[in-house]
Amino acid sequence: MSKGSTFETEFQGTDEFAKQAQGSDAQINTGINNALRDIGRTFVTTKGAGPLAEATPVITGALAQSTIFQIMGGTKAQKLEIRQGSRTAGGSFYGHFVREGTKAHTIRPRNAKMLHFFVQGSEVFAYGVNHPGTKPNPYHRQVFSQHEASVDTIMARLGERINTYLSGTGDI
Repeated sequence: MSKGSTFETEFQGTDEFAKQAQGSDAQINTGINNALRDIGRTFVTTKGAGPLAEATPVITGALAQSTIFQIMGGTKAQKLEIRQGSRTAGGSFYGHFVREGTKAHTIRPRNAKMLHFFVQGSEVFAYGVNHPGTKPNPYHRQVFSQHEASVDTIMARLGERINTYLSGTGDI
């Protein structure tokens, strides 16, 4: 079974804040959590909606409709994950195949003697089907590039709030 695509980014200038925030109190952790949620909402306004879902290639719409974001990890190791959880009948996350492409391969039946499907209204039975493979479609990277300035603004705002809090002149 294939793992999902991972797309990470690094923001410059946040290392010092991360060092200062380690082991800090709940207010900083809450501020980080709120910033991660703001970033998540930048890409996924509600389940199945937002810029990422809108840019997702559509055949059935299930991949776009499964778009969510989730904050993972404990309070000291929070991270944002944006997922598209649609699966194939065999249980693989098929968004991975859309984003990363596939190599040429043969599709064979798992629990039956033959494949059974319809092509342009004609019923087809086959022992296997050669699939030519697909090219990668990095739509997720394009969406991130289009919204990178918004993410930078959220991170800068968080940095300012943490700096103000750590200097004792305000809250996050």
